[in-house]
This record gives sequence, structure tokens and C-alpha cells, in this order.
Amino acid sequence: MKRFIKESQLVSRIKKLILEELEEVRISPREYKDLLMKVAGQAHGLLKLPKFRGKKLVVTGDLMLRDDKRITDLGPIRVEGDLDVTDTNIKSLENVEVTGYARYWHTPWAKELDRRKRQKELADAEERREEDAWNLNDTDDEGERANAAFEYAVALGLLKARTEDEEIELRELKTKLSELETQMDQEEDEERYDELSSEFDEVQERVDELDGEYTDVYDLIPYGGHYELDSFMSASEGFVISVGTESEADESMRDYYQDWVDDPVTYLNSDTISYHLDGDKVADEFESMIDEWVREDPDNYDIEKDLSDDQEEEIWLLEMEKWVYENEGVRFPILNATKEDGNVFDFEDEEGNRFQYKNTSTDPNRSNWVLYKDGQVIPPHQIYDDEDTQDHEDDRESRISDIEYEIQEIKDNPDGEPNEEQIEEEVEDRLYGIRRDPLGFLEELGYDFRGMIDFIDKDDLLETLINDSDYGSALNGYNGEYDQININGTYYIVMRTD
Repeated sequence: MKRFIKESQLVSRIKKLILEELEEVRISPREYKDLLMKVAGQAHGLLKLPKFRGKKLVVTGDLMLRDDKRITDLGPIRVEGDLDVTDTNIKSLENVEVTGYARYWHTPWAKELDRRKRQKELADAEERREEDAWNLNDTDDEGERANAAFEYAVALGLLKARTEDEEIELRELKTKLSELETQMDQEEDEERYDELSSEFDEVQERVDELDGEYTDVYDLIPYGGHYELDSFMSASEGFVISVGTESEADESMRDYYQDWVDDPVTYLNSDTISYHLDGDKVADEFESMIDEWVREDPDNYDIEKDLSDDQEEEIWLLEMEKWVYENEGVRFPILNATKEDGNVFDFEDEEGNRFQYKNTSTDPNRSNWVLYKDGQVIPPHQIYDDEDTQDHEDDRESRISDIEYEIQEIKDNPDGEPNEEQIEEEVEDRLYGIRRDPLGFLEELGYDFRGMIDFIDKDDLLETLINDSDYGSALNGYNGEYDQININGTYYIVMRTD
């Protein structure tokens, strides 16, 4: 009796099969390594264990297996993280899925990838040769650079190029070979066939000579870059030549020396640094310190003091006393002199008269001093009812002389704050000296080579390094040489870099 499966049952079984097919076993890197010990390092053997048979093995993290020479294959697993099988005998990672970064240096797999890459490069080179893609009469930027590299290699004697006549001869000989081969295939006469075969061998010998002794631009394979330059490697000899325009070479030099400027401790010496200190940067850094030095010890910098407020007022009173003696005819002595609000000179004379001397001008640039006695304006030299005597004149002159002496004594012995203008001038003079000789200043402070690095004028240093160098010395670590070659009107900088 036949048994029929319902549609729902069929769908269920299919789903089950799919789930079984996609079922994963997830283990940690630590668990994976522990299991690896049980199978004597034969990683692919793990998949034969009952636990993993027919299932997807997933390692949930970075798997580090380097230096284990027993490992030749991992089998179809997925690593959720980085994989490191450096210095193992891993032969292939084609069936290994790695979500992170895979490291496999010094392994058979790395050699295999290099071999495949080399095969691809040679195939691409042969395709370019067949298409004559780098013919200077009709090529692109890459073709021009390849021809510049080839011309340079020939000039150095690294490669031997056929002459134009030899190129023509080779093409004709290859055509001749094709014709002879066709004739030989069709020839039935044995004697004639031998003649054709002998001629074929002679032509082939010359073709082999031209092909073997000489090469062409297609011997060069694009090989990445060198700074901003493009590099080409010789398929036959293995050397590397780098090519770029002048602007690319300039930019390459800038990139090269920028590393020096960014890490001067590694690349430069103290002498070079000393010539490229930024005086402005040093002065700006130490301006506050210099200002503090001057203010804390003004006498050491010959900074004069200003008059104190009390001294300023004392001088004002003395000058006003002198003025009224000379211009208003007030008799000596002036008593109880004070300075009132509004710069009013208030005083008494020996007779007990009280006076106020005021500037009544509203123009701040002019003065109009008026003497008041008991609120009344007193005209100059009309203060007293009697006439001045010689004794009055003598007393005034003597007092005026004393006032001048007292004023000078006060000015000669100021007891106020240090003069701000002189402080600022002294600080600026010191900063000017620092800007002119930043090295000397930093050395006085005890700065060494490393300490001075923060004060380098990086732009000036970079330009100096570039200007004092050339393309070869900067970019060519192989032999320091370079040349300039004109290809289709463009000048290329060319050098052997390996």
C-alpha cells in the first residue's frame, strides 16, 4: 500500500534538512586551540570529529595560530575576527572565511598567492605586448611612464633594446616563420619539405637571437608606487624603476622631508635644529616670564621708579606756591596749603588771609588762573594795602629757590611704583634679543636638543631641507641617482629604486 506525504509534512522535512545543512557550531578561540591539541595540530581534522561533522564551524574571536608548523589546512571554517597563521605550513585559505584581517606571511599559501600574482602580471604584460598598448604614437599616461622607465633602464645598461631596424627585421622574420610553417604543412615533396624546414630553423635561430638578447618596454610591469611616483619592475631582471612628473617628484620630496620635520629626534641633529629655531615662538613662550623677571627685580634692569601720589601732590603744591609768589604777589610765607577738589590751591598767608587759586578756563588745553580772597577776585599784585618792601622780595626769591630745590629732591628720590613705560621697553628689548638669538637664550635656560624641538620653525626647516637636496638624494635610497627624460613633451623624473 502506497503512503502519501502531506504537503505540510514535506515542507517541514525540507526546512529541517536546510537547518541541518546550515547548522553552526560556535566555539571560542580558546576552545579551538584546546581541541587542536587533541588532533595533534591537524586543524582540518577537527571537522571529522562527531561534534562538527557536517556542520559549519565558527570561531567566535581572533584566532592566533602562528609558528605552528603542523598546520597545513583549516578546512571550511569561519573566523569572526582576525586570523594569524604566519610561519605555519598552511597551503590554502580559500575555504576559510575571515571577518577581520588574515595574516599568512612566510607560508606556502603566501608563496602560492605570489606565484598567481606573478602569473597574472606576466599575462597582462604579454597582452600589452600583443596590443602594443605602450606604443608612444598612441598610448596613455601609464605607457609614457613605462617608456621613460625603459629608456632609463637601457641608458643604465640594465636592459638591451632593439634598434628600429632590428624591430623591423624581427617583425619580418616572424612573418616569414608563419609563411614557412604554412608552406611546410602543405608540402608533400619530402626534399622540398627538408629545404623549407632547414630555412625555418635558420629564421627561428635569428628570431631567438633577437628575442633572447634584446627586450622591449613590455618587459616592465606596473609595480605600485614610490611616494608620489609610479614604479615598474623588470620581469626579466627584477630591478625596479620609479617615474613621475616634476610636480610629483617635488611633492614626493616634500612628503619625504615632512617625516624628518615631524620626527626631528630621529632624523636631524642639534646643529640643524639650531639654525631653524623660531625666534617669535620662543619670545611668545617666555614673554610672561621675562615680564615677571623685570617686575620682580626692576633695580637689576635699571628701571626707575615713578613718583608716588603723595609726591605728585607735594610737587603740585610746591609748584603752585612758587607760581603765586611769581605771578600774584603773595607774600612769604604761605601757610596750610592744600589741594582741594577741582585742583584748587587753598592756602593762608602770614596775616591770616585765606585764598583760593582756581583755573577758571573751560578749555582743557588752556589755563586761566584767578586768585580769590574770601570769595572775591583779587587782581595780581593788589592783595595788600601797603607796598612790597625789598625784604618781601628777598623772602620770595629765597623761598622760590628753596622750592625749586625741594622739587628736584623729590624728583630725584621717587618712592612710587617702577616706571611702567620703562618696564615695557625693557621687556620688549629682551624679547627682541630672544628673537634674534633664540638658541643662545634657550641654552642659557639649560635647554638641550630635545627641549628645543618644540620651538622649530617647521615651515622654514622643511623648505631648507628641500632646497638643499635633490630628487636622487631624497627619494632614491638605492644609489641616490636620478635622470630627467622627455616623453612626448612631458619631462619625467626617473630613478632606479631597487
